[in-house]
Amino acid sequence: MVGRTKEKLILIILLCLGFASHCPAQSSQLHEMSLERWGQLREVERHQMKVAEKYFRERNWSVAADEYDKYLTLYEASDAASHALLKWALCQVEMRRQNTAINDGFRSVVDYWPDSDDAIAASYYVGKTLNDIGQSQKAKSALNQVATDHAKHLAGVLAMVTLADIATVEKDDDLKEQILRRLTFEALRDKRTRRQCETASLQLANILFSKAAADDAIKALTTTYQEERLATEVVNQSRSPLQKLINDDQAKSKADTLANELIAFLREQEPKTTTSPEDRSSARNLCFLVIDVLRSAKRTADVEKEFSTVAKRFGTDDQLLGRIADWHTANDRPAKARQAYGRFEDQIAGMELIATSYRQEKDLVQAIQTYSTLIAKDAENQAKWQAESATTYREFSKYPEAIALYQQLVQDDANNADRWLWETAMTHKEASNWKEAIGFFRQSERFPESYWEMASCHRRLKQHKEAITLYNQIAGGDKGRAPSAMLQIGYTQEEAKNSEKAITAFKKVCRLFPKDQYASRAHAHLQNKYKITVTLGGAKQD
Repeated sequence: MVGRTKEKLILIILLCLGFASHCPAQSSQLHEMSLERWGQLREVERHQMKVAEKYFRERNWSVAADEYDKYLTLYEASDAASHALLKWALCQVEMRRQNTAINDGFRSVVDYWPDSDDAIAASYYVGKTLNDIGQSQKAKSALNQVATDHAKHLAGVLAMVTLADIATVEKDDDLKEQILRRLTFEALRDKRTRRQCETASLQLANILFSKAAADDAIKALTTTYQEERLATEVVNQSRSPLQKLINDDQAKSKADTLANELIAFLREQEPKTTTSPEDRSSARNLCFLVIDVLRSAKRTADVEKEFSTVAKRFGTDDQLLGRIADWHTANDRPAKARQAYGRFEDQIAGMELIATSYRQEKDLVQAIQTYSTLIAKDAENQAKWQAESATTYREFSKYPEAIALYQQLVQDDANNADRWLWETAMTHKEASNWKEAIGFFRQSERFPESYWEMASCHRRLKQHKEAITLYNQIAGGDKGRAPSAMLQIGYTQEEAKNSEKAITAFKKVCRLFPKDQYASRAHAHLQNKYKITVTLGGAKQD
C-alpha cells in the first residue's frame, strides 16, 4: 500500500504531466497510470501516451481514441499497451459505441493481459457498461465476478456499489442487503473507498434496524464508528425505523424489542465510574440518547422518569431543562415548556425562548410583554429585543407598531441606522404603503437593492416611467444585475401598454446577454406572447 504522502506526490506529478482524469469520481482512479509505471516507459512511449492522455483529459474522445490506437500500433509490446487499450475503450463508451468498447476494448484487455491491474479495471467496466445499455442481467453476472474475485481492490468495491444500485432499481431487497453486507464487512476500505463503504454500513444498519435486528445493525455501524460517536449513530440510524415500527400495529412487538435492545446497548456503554468530569459528561450524554430512544418508542412515562433520573444523578442545568422543554413542545404542551425555560440559569436565554414559544402560539400580547421585560433586563442588547418586538408585530400584520419601533431604533442604534431604515421601508412595502416605502428605500445605502425595491413600488403605483429610470440606473451601475434589470424594463413597458417598446427591450436582452438565463426568458416571452423569434446575440438592431 502506497503511503499517504507518496500518494499525494504521485497525484501532483500526474497533474503536472497531464494524467489526472477530468472526472473526480472514484472510478477514474481505475484508469490512471501510476508514477512507477510511467517511469518505466521509454521516452518515446511517454511522449505518445502523454499526447493521448491530454486529449482524454480534454474530453476530445475521438482524437484521444486515435492517439491511443496510434500508441498500440507503435508500441504493441509496451508494458502500457493494456492501459492504452483500456483508455481507448473508455473513449468508445463516451462516443456511445458501448458494444465496441466491451468487445474490442475491455474484453481484449482481459484476454491479452489477464494478470494486469488493467484487466481488473476492464472487468469492472464490462459490467458497468452492460448495465448502462440496459443489459442488467449480464451486468450483474460480470460485476458479481469482479466483486467476488477482487473484494480488496477498488474495482471490486465499485462493482459492489453498482450492484447495490441495480438492486435498488430492481427493488431486489435481498440482493441489496447481501451487497451492502459485502461492502460493509468484506470490501477494501481505504481513503479511495472509505466513503462508499461507510455509506453502505449506514444503509445496511437502517435495513437491519427495520427488521429489529439491533445486534447486527450495531455491528455494521461498528465498522465505521467508535465509542460515543457509535452510540450517537446507533440512535440516529435507528430513529426512523423504530418510529415506523411503533406506528405499525402489526409490528408493535418488534418495536418494543428493538427499543429494549437499543437501551440495553446504550446502558452497556456507560463508564464504570463517573468520578471524572469527562466520565460524568459521557454518562449523561448516554442518558440523553436513552431518552431519544424512549421518545421514538412513545414511552411517555419512561421519558419523564429518565429525565428525573438524570436530574438526580447529574443535577439540573440549562441543557437538561432545554431538553425537557423540547419534549413538552413536541407533545403540544407549550405552557410546560415555558415553565422549563423559566427555570434557566441563563435567564436572558430562557426568556428569549419563552418569547419564541409565545410567537409560535400566536400570542402577540405575551410575546411583546416578554420582549419588553428583556429590554428592561438586558440593557446591552436593547436594540436586539426592540428589533425582535418589531419583527413580532410584522408577523401579526401590526405594521404601525413595527414601524414606530424601527424609527426609534434609527435614533437609539445610530451605528446600524441603515439597517433599521431598510426594515422600515420593507415594513411599509408589506403594508402596501408604496409611497412611504419609496421614501425610506431612497435613504438606504444598499445599491442596487434599494433601487430595485423602489422600482417595484413605482410599478405598484403605475408610475412606469420612474420604474424604468431606476432599472436603467441599475443596468448602468451593476453589470451583474443588468440582464435582469433590462428584462424588467420590458415587463414594465408592457404594464404601461407600450408593446413596441417592450418588444425592443426584450430583443435588447437577447442581443446583449445571449448566454444569460434572462435572455432565455426574454426569448421565450417574445415567442409566446408576440410570436416573434429572434436569434440570441444577433445583429445590433433596435
